[in-house]
Amino acid sequence: MELDTFELSIGINFNDKELLQSALTHKSFVGKSQNNLSAYNQRLEFLGDSVLNLIISQHLFSLNEGENEGILTSRRSNIVNEETLSQVAQDIRLYDYLRMSPAELSRKGNKRNAALGDALEALFGAYFIDQGYKKTKFLILKLMDIPIDNSLQQENHKDSKSSLQEILQAKGFSPPKYKLKKVIGPSHDPIFKTEVYINQVKISQGEGKKKIASEQEAASLAIDHINKFGIKPMLEKKSLLKTFLAKFSRR
Repeated sequence: MELDTFELSIGINFNDKELLQSALTHKSFVGKSQNNLSAYNQRLEFLGDSVLNLIISQHLFSLNEGENEGILTSRRSNIVNEETLSQVAQDIRLYDYLRMSPAELSRKGNKRNAALGDALEALFGAYFIDQGYKKTKFLILKLMDIPIDNSLQQENHKDSKSSLQEILQAKGFSPPKYKLKKVIGPSHDPIFKTEVYINQVKISQGEGKKKIASEQEAASLAIDHINKFGIKPMLEKKSLLKTFLAKFSRR
């Protein structure tokens, strides 16, 4: 679809159309033989991620003078994450303009949360280069207005890792330990798998496009297990299973 149609739909106008095209180009489109990093959007995503975090941080800082660093960080994490970014990208139909390999498109790769979130960040990075900070800030606050409002209205500002640590401390346990188990997938689209341990017992495993996202999911699943089974029975059950398996393996 035509890029000028996309620009018109969200109220922007790039001077450098090739920069916009790069922001909307997935690495798979250019192929492994392409060494031109500017031909696809990973570098722009890197820049856009930083610009997005800066603008959201500044906005929250100016709106919430009475909130400490922890609450501001939690608010920002509720706004800047794969789920909200992909939803914003879907709302502006970004998937219609993503360039990908035929194989990726056949798997509906243009509608994957990771690809959409990356492309949106790349768009912000490209717009920052093309139009500067002021216009980029206006664009970001306009497109992210619903996630921002939702975060400002939430009373519970804690992320899953913080919540899990507080639950454990209240019950007299040491803080949880997170262990990166593996990274799978291609280098341009990795999936991190992280395990969370309580008292040296593995409780759950989470995954995500970024290491912190996999830790958050692991913490969230651990909280679900604790709420369902209780922490002591769960630890005792898993510890007994671990001991049994260890003895069995030595036979």
